[in-house]
Amino acid sequence: MNKKIYIRGLDELGRITVPKQIRKELRLGEKQMLEIYSDGERIIVEKYDNLEPCLVTGESMKSNHTFAFGNGALTLSPQGIDKLLEELEKYKRSQAD
Repeated sequence: MNKKIYIRGLDELGRITVPKQIRKELRLGEKQMLEIYSDGERIIVEKYDNLEPCLVTGESMKSNHTFAFGNGALTLSPQGIDKLLEELEKYKRSQAD
């Protein structure tokens, strides 16, 4: 993997913009939490692991995903997504009858 280097400046409030290509590669959405810390002279920015519990299964796993809707959020595990989709399909079929 070739290392790509992007140069960004801080704005007047100390913010930086993460380049679009990096956001795309790491699947960073506008509500994605980032962990920022220093290590000597370096600033480290990492994608924050979501350990929020799944609304459906209650499991707290790194593979959970938080979906942002308006002012709220919904965290689901892969299994929770499958269960939710199954229930939605059942509901959709029952409404079609």
